Amino acid sequence: MLDPRDFPAFWGLCGGMLFGAVGLVTAYSAKAGNPLAQRKAWLHLGLGVVAGPILAEAFTPSLIAVVPALDMRGVAMTLGWIAANDPRGFFGFTKRLVYAALHAVLKETQR
Repeated sequence: MLDPRDFPAFWGLCGGMLFGAVGLVTAYSAKAGNPLAQRKAWLHLGLGVVAGPILAEAFTPSLIAVVPALDMRGVAMTLGWIAANDPRGFFGFTKRLVYAALHAVLKETQR
């Protein structure tokens, strides 16, 4: 039987739902609770549920190929969180990972 924890999409869903749940808690709190914040929190939760697994399944293998020391679960959950939080932030995250990998390669070849 297939275990869903073996797939990046599951962890992307977890990351997206985690960010959405944090947003819902703050949107319905006494200080920040207003209808606009509540609508935005539900939108972020929906975006995390839909886009989190898609982004995680699409980009986790390539990020792990660039930096093999990363764990699949952590990368996929982070991608799900980024998909719900700020999808544009994904490109900055990817750029930092690629620069770190290139820096490590250059450092290794200069020894």
